[in-house]
Amino acid sequence: MDGDTSETSYAHSLYKPDYWNIADVVAVVSTGRKDVSTSAGQKLAASSPFFPVRKTHMKDKIKTCKELLVKKDFTHFGELLELEALELHAIMLTSTPSLIYWTPGTLEIMKLVKKWRAEGLECYFAINTGQDIHVIVQEKHVDRLIKELKAVEQVKKIIVNHPSQGAHLIANHLF
Repeated sequence: MDGDTSETSYAHSLYKPDYWNIADVVAVVSTGRKDVSTSAGQKLAASSPFFPVRKTHMKDKIKTCKELLVKKDFTHFGELLELEALELHAIMLTSTPSLIYWTPGTLEIMKLVKKWRAEGLECYFAINTGQDIHVIVQEKHVDRLIKELKAVEQVKKIIVNHPSQGAHLIANHLF
């Protein structure tokens, strides 16, 4: 992202899709709608006493993330993702009014990811502004992770995402 406003901000891919064999395995734990939309939740973020601290560290986190991508340092990349997810939700939990998106299934998967990692399945969780869990794993461990997730009663659906070309302009109409 290169700007400070919607008009001047844009994203671009840092690497080609085949740069790193990692996957984002989403454990869907709720099919219901969130009580508070992401857009409404974003407006509450500034009410958290932790928000100013988060903002002061964001540029350094982005720099660190880019360095870890260059090195393909999966362990430290995963640790950063998990920390970032927890920090984001700390902002939501301490906003006024507080936002609690997590369900019992969310918490169970978070704990299981740590357990699986201790048992040798290196994976890390990330949570956007919702209840579903994104589990980041190296491609070689996707099947094992899916097997573990299928055994969790709260998991309603599993979606596997891989790096792709990303947003781009096309000449042909989609429909």
